[in-house]
Amino acid sequence: MNAVKGKSLLSDNFFEQIGGYPCLRRVHNILYTKLFAHPWLKGFFVRSKRDVVESQQTDFWASLMGGPSVYGGRSPRDAHVHMFLPAEVFAIRHQLLGQALVEAGVAPQLREIWLALDAKFERAIVNQSPDECHGRYRSEEVIIVPRPAG
Repeated sequence: MNAVKGKSLLSDNFFEQIGGYPCLRRVHNILYTKLFAHPWLKGFFVRSKRDVVESQQTDFWASLMGGPSVYGGRSPRDAHVHMFLPAEVFAIRHQLLGQALVEAGVAPQLREIWLALDAKFERAIVNQSPDECHGRYRSEEVIIVPRPAG
């Protein structure tokens, strides 16, 4: 693969420090196992293929961390504009990412950096109201997943 090195928002070698693609794949496999099983968050993935979502997430983060720049998808804001994602949903997902990082064996200081970068995406994807959302294309409906009782 002839991929251009991504422009890291972190130190130039963060991608290597975390363990490269094997680490990203491990973390995202654990994370998406949790997300697809979560009583509330699983509803946001009803139209998603897990392998595609995991692969896109891995490529997106690889480029952010200074690894190969092969991600060709939408920006976080544009990728999630069709979902009503309140702050509580982001907080739960962020917590599950933290758990996935621990379970994947990512070193504590690297987990802190990763989670800090992840937190910066909150403003791009969290909505205050479903009125802020729209389909990514004409026929796509907005995904609104009510919080389960309990």
